[in-house]
Amino acid sequence: MDFFCGAGGLSEGFKQAGFKIILGVDSDESAIETYTNQHGCGVVSKIEDIDANFIKKETGRSRVDIIVGGPPCQGFSTVAVGKLKSLDAPRTSKHPLNQLYKEFIRIILELKPSFFVMENVRRMTYIEDGVIKKSIEHDLKNTYKVDFYDHDVVKFGVPQHRKRCLVIGNCLGLENPELQQTHFDPRLEIPRDGMPYETVKSAILDLPFIHAGEGEEFFKYTKNPRTEYQYERRRKSKGIFNHVTRKHNKRDLKIFSMLKPGQWMSDLPVRFNPYRKDIFEDKYKKQHWDRPSSTILAHLSKDGLMFIHPDGRQNRSLTPREAARLQSFDDSYIFYGNRTSQYRQIGNAVPPLFSRVIAEAIMESMKIKCAPSVRTSIRNRR
Repeated sequence: MDFFCGAGGLSEGFKQAGFKIILGVDSDESAIETYTNQHGCGVVSKIEDIDANFIKKETGRSRVDIIVGGPPCQGFSTVAVGKLKSLDAPRTSKHPLNQLYKEFIRIILELKPSFFVMENVRRMTYIEDGVIKKSIEHDLKNTYKVDFYDHDVVKFGVPQHRKRCLVIGNCLGLENPELQQTHFDPRLEIPRDGMPYETVKSAILDLPFIHAGEGEEFFKYTKNPRTEYQYERRRKSKGIFNHVTRKHNKRDLKIFSMLKPGQWMSDLPVRFNPYRKDIFEDKYKKQHWDRPSSTILAHLSKDGLMFIHPDGRQNRSLTPREAARLQSFDDSYIFYGNRTSQYRQIGNAVPPLFSRVIAEAIMESMKIKCAPSVRTSIRNRR
């Protein structure tokens, strides 16, 4: 079961690893439309309205092997914390934006899954001297072995720098799994069995060439995949969905054209910078072809100026499909709702490739505890 499921990035990774998805819950109707079309079991609801009886009515089950979820992270972000302080808001950890993780913990304690996974921004574990981390540990200490992880998804084959916190817990008496890094920075050193980071180029170079304000909701493939990553994203799809770019004004197009791949707006001469550098230093960024992208954010739904396409001939921000490729969604994963909603869904999602690494590690941990009585206990929970 997936709570705060959004478009379903966490669920997709677990599905690819072989788990059966039986429920996804989110309050965003467009995200649930996307989730339901992919997984067939999405429900629009606030988590405060969910309890064991609701879940049993929806799924026919009172127990589940694994619960996953990503409580909204906006309240934990650096920007949000600064804003709350500027408004003289109550303690950051007590603000309503930061309380939904407690509802997630409540459901875990009600259903007692064998494993749970919670994903969020890194700041969640250390704001106010780690008060939220301590709260999670306290609430679960009598039932679950809980571990906290800090990872950048680029190390697991996602073509994007995205540093996240994971909380993994189990009530089977097992050690929680460690995630084994598979990809490495080629500018440093690649171990014998390792692979170089995936890049913007390796992820999106095969997608159709379009200018600002162009695109279609569906394209047939006209180019062959050039990398293994592109092949994997295409193998289950009949074509390319959601490849439509927004329009840009003349000023923005001029700035886009002046930036070189990898440059920020602050790299331009002052006369070409329409914003104060001390406030908007990162307002514009052109992504670098030969490096992983910046963190794909839900802010893409606002303007996309931090995600300028590295090919100067296209001179635009990224499309939803390009952002989805950088998040490691397969091309068959279609995002519903208007384009603003599509960007928000993609930016909020957990990259499926990263989720799959988590799921496979958990599956191996469950197999290690291979005594027949344990396997029977797990089956009986279903």
